[in-house]
Amino acid sequence: MRVPAALVLALALAAPLAAHAKHQAAPPAEAPKIHKVEKVAENVYCIFGQGGNIGLIVTTKHAVLIDDQFERLVPGLLEAVHTVTDKPIKYLINTHGHPDHVGGNVVLEKQVSAIIAHANVRKRMVLAQAKLDPAKQGGLPELALGSEDTKERARLNLHLDDAEIHLLHLGPGHTDGDVIVGIPSVLVMHMGDLFFLGMLPYIDVESGGSFDGLAAQISSVASWLPEGARIIPGHGPVCGRKELLRYRDFLQAVQAHVKANPAKDAAALAASFDRTAWPEWKPRADFVTWETLFSVASGKGPGRVARP
Repeated sequence: MRVPAALVLALALAAPLAAHAKHQAAPPAEAPKIHKVEKVAENVYCIFGQGGNIGLIVTTKHAVLIDDQFERLVPGLLEAVHTVTDKPIKYLINTHGHPDHVGGNVVLEKQVSAIIAHANVRKRMVLAQAKLDPAKQGGLPELALGSEDTKERARLNLHLDDAEIHLLHLGPGHTDGDVIVGIPSVLVMHMGDLFFLGMLPYIDVESGGSFDGLAAQISSVASWLPEGARIIPGHGPVCGRKELLRYRDFLQAVQAHVKANPAKDAAALAASFDRTAWPEWKPRADFVTWETLFSVASGKGPGRVARP
């Protein structure tokens, strides 16, 4: 049987096209959704992802974000926010200045009315950004709470629509610019990295942090935090007063061990401490180990394993 010339030509053209299609890259897979939203109280949510925990407050007309993780994660963060509300984000509050809490500032500053943080957060971000290409700079807090005096406490009350939000700075702790964010109507607090749950706490001495200051702040908050309050820690699961009291006792136990053994170095302090009594706080070989914790608790170290 004779095959028509037109069909021969069509088959000849189709063969290389089919071969080419086999070698084409498959369409890129959709980026994994890393953000998880947990309702903490009425109109208050915690958003987990990569980095510090994010708080979300929804008022009658607006939304307020507390921290924002990393720049590359902002699209996923906003998608998570939109599963809760389509209201515009009025304010972004930074609990302190570490990149896993403020990395998204540079993107979100274009969408919010103001970024709010402690004065020392702005100061340290300005210094850090001076080393960057101008195209990568931005996201600085416009509203600065308190002063650069590390001994000075500060408070700011925000009244937005039907919501009242309290910002409180109690002095050096995790850094010298930590802010606790409280929503008194529903007894919720976001404590930033003043509270680590599930891992050993990091005290950033290079950013003005103080182990004794951290322990004093946790003890102070534990003395007035009411039963039933919910806490969003900087890292770890949402918890309550019971976990905060336990954290206070842990920090005080570390202090007492240092005081009782003045001749021991950090390694000896770590080795002789009863770690089994505190299973909630686990070391990380690349971040905070028992030795680095005791190093900073005894005033002799930076608070974390040296960066490579």
